Amino acid sequence: MKLLLDAHLPAILADCFRDCDVLHTSQMPFGNLTTDQDINQCSINDQRILFTKDSDFYYSFIAKRIPYKLVLIKLGNMHLRDLISYFQRNAVTIVQLLQSNDFLIVEPDRIRILA
Repeated sequence: MKLLLDAHLPAILADCFRDCDVLHTSQMPFGNLTTDQDINQCSINDQRILFTKDSDFYYSFIAKRIPYKLVLIKLGNMHLRDLISYFQRNAVTIVQLLQSNDFLIVEPDRIRILA
């Protein structure tokens, strides 16, 4: 499974998804200044699932089914160690859900399936 973490998420989260091919926007040609359009294009072209906190991608997915697949992170402001801990506990579940779903919203007490 291929994942794409956007600039609003720390690159270290890739370590929580060891069995996946994870790309962080900091690794893209324009780094964390990569435009939403280029992020969407990368997601579509490489069939990468976008992990983001940016609600603009929510509207793009609802209107046009772009990006390829979407995980919208709605965890509020967490300390880095708490964010890492959350994904260490839930990464396997998230990956399993993405095998048969296209859009998840990750919240502190649940993971919602929207599509």
